[in-house]
Amino acid sequence: MSDSATDTITHDLGASRARLAAGEFGSVDVAGLVAVIDSVAARASALDRNEADLRQDIAALADLGLFDVDRTPVSAAAAVIEAVATESLAVAFAAWAQRMTAAYLRHSADRSDAAARTYRAVADGGRPGVTGMAAAQRQVVGLGNVPISATKLDGGYRIDGPIAWASNVYPDSTIVLAANTEDGRSLVVTFDASAPGVEIRNAPDLLALNATASTMIGLDGVIVPDEQVLGEDLADFLSGVRPQFLVLQAAFCSGVAARSLTEAEGRLEGLGAFYSDEHADLAARHAHMHSELHRLGAAPHEASLKDLLLLRLDGAEIAPAATRLEAVLCGGMGYAQAAPANRRMREAAFLPVQSPSQSQLRWELDRLGVAP
Repeated sequence: MSDSATDTITHDLGASRARLAAGEFGSVDVAGLVAVIDSVAARASALDRNEADLRQDIAALADLGLFDVDRTPVSAAAAVIEAVATESLAVAFAAWAQRMTAAYLRHSADRSDAAARTYRAVADGGRPGVTGMAAAQRQVVGLGNVPISATKLDGGYRIDGPIAWASNVYPDSTIVLAANTEDGRSLVVTFDASAPGVEIRNAPDLLALNATASTMIGLDGVIVPDEQVLGEDLADFLSGVRPQFLVLQAAFCSGVAARSLTEAEGRLEGLGAFYSDEHADLAARHAHMHSELHRLGAAPHEASLKDLLLLRLDGAEIAPAATRLEAVLCGGMGYAQAAPANRRMREAAFLPVQSPSQSQLRWELDRLGVAP
């Protein structure tokens, strides 16, 4: 790893890196984490071109225990995802999706042996995890209904409808999503991407993040046995996992912002001096966000919804602004598609529209009487 990359990771994690080394966050292997980051850094450009298999990184992070909810608490997971994002938002994003799929499954692992087995397969990295829960998040806060139906059958349900956006979508993936029943209930279910009736549609060509295997999925008569129902009260189910969901999303926002701010800092001379105030303002905002990320991550279920939403909104705003500033300071070099600054700017452009989008976050905060 170059001195620049090492300095960036140290800057990004700050005191969290020392606490990781001390074992305060559990059994995360810091030397193993640095080796993973080295590998991601070496392949970041190829990942950006979708010429490298991101599942290699997911397997390596699984070996560190990132997706094992019992072994690695949210605080440590946030530190790891934040660090990975300093080199590739694509890998950090896919790692977040894998961790959240595991978290959904672990939340209900006591319901059935099937749920427990599926959790273990995702936590160990043996199965890619797909979180098709964006529509569920919107439904719970009153922004429309999940477009997926669950029709009761003997011993299970028939699932029909579209998943508009999902990541980590491979033929051997495990999918978790919500579906509405005719009698007004909202279920959380899991099934294999290879199940009959699952159509993995052609992936669109994205501005960035093509390596995340993100695409649309059609569901036509997918049979889900009762033992693969993870919950029958969507609001209650999400209340148990949404704090982690928001904290870990903020973690990858913080990581890419930290890297861009670090790179931009070395260009604040000559003409770059005109951007010193903008950089200082963004760095101060990021420092506050970084502090809040690890404060809330230490006890996510004790955090207020307001603080969690503000943290995620900061990520949606600071990361794109930081990557844009880095690109400006790089000049023409930053315009080249292969340049790391250009990659970070394209990656971060997704963050304001990722669910919960910047608009949804502002809407939710407004309902809480908070003017962000």
